[in-house]
Amino acid sequence: MTDQFPSKKILIVAGEASGDQHAAALVQEMNRITPGRQFCGMGGDMMKQAGVELLYHIGRLAVIGFTEVLKHLPLIHRIQKRLEAEMDAGVAAVILVDYPGFNLRIARIAKKKGVPVIYYISPQLWAWREKRVEKIRKYVDLMLVLFKFEVDFYRKHGIEARFVGHPLIDHFPPPEPEAQFRERYGIHPEKPILGLFPGSRKMEVEHLLRPMAEAAEIVQNRVDCEVVVSRAAHVEPALFREVQNRFGRIRLADCPGQQLMQHCYAAYVASGTATLELGYARVPMVVLYRVSPLTYRLGRFLIKIDMIALVNIVAGEKIVPEFIQKDIDPENLAGVMQRYFEEPSEYQAIREKLARIRGALGDPGASRRAAQHIVQFLKVAVD
Repeated sequence: MTDQFPSKKILIVAGEASGDQHAAALVQEMNRITPGRQFCGMGGDMMKQAGVELLYHIGRLAVIGFTEVLKHLPLIHRIQKRLEAEMDAGVAAVILVDYPGFNLRIARIAKKKGVPVIYYISPQLWAWREKRVEKIRKYVDLMLVLFKFEVDFYRKHGIEARFVGHPLIDHFPPPEPEAQFRERYGIHPEKPILGLFPGSRKMEVEHLLRPMAEAAEIVQNRVDCEVVVSRAAHVEPALFREVQNRFGRIRLADCPGQQLMQHCYAAYVASGTATLELGYARVPMVVLYRVSPLTYRLGRFLIKIDMIALVNIVAGEKIVPEFIQKDIDPENLAGVMQRYFEEPSEYQAIREKLARIRGALGDPGASRRAAQHIVQFLKVAVD
């Protein structure tokens, strides 16, 4: 390995809360293997705590969907130019973490400049028209994937991908004693908890928190339960205060979502990684997905699978119900959730099916394995 490589920066880019968490863990593992590296890029508080020099914070780019992105194009362009300038100043590699709408553009720029491109947490190309996989072939030098079936998908397209497992296993905190958790947030010591997980991006929260709260209120009028909402650390508290004022019985848990999940009886959740986390915790859920009408119409044209929740996709069947766009009606949402509380056999059957999720995520140590692959790849690239 050449002497100059360790002194070069690595540019790392994540665009949302889960990516921030996974990128931070990856940086920590890389520093354990070869201390003294410098990292810069786009991310959140966890990456900053891991020692990454943040050029942009993800709180400024928490958008979702095609039309939402259009509104933020000037900001996206500025961020892209700043990251490009960092490449021109000299970086050893670019590590892209999920967030494909933005990161595939960064991959193209990096490849043109001759900067090695590593993609950690594959875009869900298996859910989209497969011609998009050509971008991976052209722009990505090392692809690290979280699911075994993704290795087969890429192999079918002549691309080598390396399976590292899913890092959420390592990020799940040890369960806090339930009595202590309930006391901390003023939750009744015995009532079952209905959790609300409206997402980690401002747009998701604006689209989903209110219908979740309306449905939860209906459930709470029929079933004796506590309703607790999880707020992602970088999402504005004002978005939650309005709902708390309107629905007085909702409690706010300012803690990592995984911590609340471990005490939930059931949950409403925005489609995304949180569905997988709830599945890992074996919590029956109702999944919601809502974007602008134009974004949805474009997505329906491009998406080729009939499930949208990651927990269902990984399980290979629709274990938990999905409500999309106009189907997100509080009364309908409440009716489905009520069955979880009143039909114990149905509830238990779903919990048993969710038990498959743990086996599909691989063994602990995903971040360490990913870091080992990256360090070895860069050593070969430089030598």
